[in-house]
Amino acid sequence: MTDREKLYSGLSNAAWGYFFLTFDFNLNNVSVLPRFVGFYLLFSAIGKLSGERRDLNLLRPLCVLLTGWSGLDWLLSWVGGDVEGHILFLDLLVTVVTLYFHFQFLTDIAALSQRYQPEGDNLASRVRGHRTAFTLLITVFGLMADLTPVLPWEWWAGMIVFGALITCIVALIIMADLFHLRKLIGPEEEGPRL
Repeated sequence: MTDREKLYSGLSNAAWGYFFLTFDFNLNNVSVLPRFVGFYLLFSAIGKLSGERRDLNLLRPLCVLLTGWSGLDWLLSWVGGDVEGHILFLDLLVTVVTLYFHFQFLTDIAALSQRYQPEGDNLASRVRGHRTAFTLLITVFGLMADLTPVLPWEWWAGMIVFGALITCIVALIIMADLFHLRKLIGPEEEGPRL
């Protein structure tokens, strides 16, 4: 696999990783789109993109931790349990690790975009803006999940639905950014066959 093909494949993995991390459909208590698959895809993307952005390798241990945490949560969902909400310190730690992971991963994607974007394209700037919006949204959701609501349930439920909708939209935009960068890089064309 050539370097451009690795980048192309890594960006595909990253885009689909964000899909699995953001969208969730359940059958009873079990997710059909488990989050650990999203983190596994991001782990794979890191391996393929780290040739261009070496500091991505620093995110590997965090990605392994997040894959294991979400995998354990998915396994427990089969018996009606979960890993969240039992120990506040662990919930906050996972939230902080998640925030740092996404912020740094998308910062590296913005730097990669800066290198490959054509003149006049502001993809790197857009990725940085979408990174900031995404991390702010997951910060708010992390705090909302860890704090007892002080508003009436109808307001609280409305805020959760509105926030989830905005987070889904931002995640779709990040996926579009990743696919746009993938298109800019494109796999190397095969030479003429003899």
